[in-house]
Amino acid sequence: MFSSNLLALTSLLAVAVQATPLDESWLQPRDSPVHALFSKRAPSPDDPNFASNYPAAGSTPGSDKLPQAWIDKLNSINLPNVSVSNPNNGYPTYADGETPSDQHICSFTYECVTDDDLHDAPSGIFALSFDDGPSNVSPDLYAFLATNNISTAATHFMIGGNILYDPKGMQAAVNAGGHIAVHTWSHQYTTTLSNEGVLGELGWTMQIISDLNGGRIPRYWRPPYGDVDNRVRAIAKQVFGLETVVWNTDSADWAIGGDPSYTHDGVVSQVNQWLTGSKDKGLVLLEHESKQTTVDVFKAIFPSIISNGWTIKNVADAFSMDWYVNSGKTNTEAITTMSVGSGPNTLAVTNSSSSQSSASASASASVSGSITSAAVSASTTSAGAAQSSGTGVNTAANAAQSSNPASSASQKAIPGYIVAGLGLFAALLF
Repeated sequence: MFSSNLLALTSLLAVAVQATPLDESWLQPRDSPVHALFSKRAPSPDDPNFASNYPAAGSTPGSDKLPQAWIDKLNSINLPNVSVSNPNNGYPTYADGETPSDQHICSFTYECVTDDDLHDAPSGIFALSFDDGPSNVSPDLYAFLATNNISTAATHFMIGGNILYDPKGMQAAVNAGGHIAVHTWSHQYTTTLSNEGVLGELGWTMQIISDLNGGRIPRYWRPPYGDVDNRVRAIAKQVFGLETVVWNTDSADWAIGGDPSYTHDGVVSQVNQWLTGSKDKGLVLLEHESKQTTVDVFKAIFPSIISNGWTIKNVADAFSMDWYVNSGKTNTEAITTMSVGSGPNTLAVTNSSSSQSSASASASASVSGSITSAAVSASTTSAGAAQSSGTGVNTAANAAQSSNPASSASQKAIPGYIVAGLGLFAALLF
């Protein structure tokens, strides 16, 4: 009986494998650059040495803090010939009199967007997002989102240094169901940074988010102050697979308390005017969770969002895209193995599929699929990063509507019936 069952099962599996050849393109050796780019880490925020896994908060990580895998990936791509900009009081300038709004540079500060930028939401969609968390007012915001059953409908663009200072603040957003994205490590004008500076600002923020969210690798980032050009876009996309998210409307909530011409009532009134207008073009509204005045603005405009018939979605859902590079929707879906492929915009996750939730991952400090195993010294001091502000030229910019970029990587796995058959095969043997 055993022999006949074994023979039958072996024949069945042979036919199945012949019918569907195993695609091994995603299997990477442990010494490959892709494996090194996303190797495993397992820090816990309860560990007194947690901060030692990351650079110090509040400044751009130095080149000596960059894992070699990131540098190798950067060196393997072709970047546009765009120079590092000069800060110029928030309006970056470029060498040789180059025009920042030219398509070659395409600075968002000067109202230039690319087809790949996530800029205009689809008709009738209010893409809800908050920059600069976690902060001391984040719990108030998260409670309001939960009360109104929209926790999962919010994207939180978080500062890496703020997460380092308050890792459990980020985890609170994760456990509430919020979508977590990148707002750089120390909130710098990214076009003024070297290539390596951009690498550190993005990579380390991705790392700490992934480590605290069950190994889920962020897929989206928003440039502080909206300062991004084609050089920075290319590093974000080609090294880390990040989608650049900007905005088509600036709430100016960040200006309250700093500019006397901006008051709570004035900002709320202006946003309500936009909310009562046409829905032909959806809203990607710049908002913040940086101080109480910014949270109060959202609380005040929320009834108008609902009464005017807007559909609230987080950024990923608004554009019908997955939440993370290696996981679909929510913070609890399985982490999947990604296709490496042969193109420059590819990433890989080295763990097998896992259905571990972020909450259980945090409790066990068992994290897989994160970005690097390198540990560097860090401080536990407060981030002290500047709060995000939008430049005037970016307020309600009327740039061309962006198109939805395609998925950055396809997902491949061994067919389920083969896995099941192999399991049965083992059961028969033992």
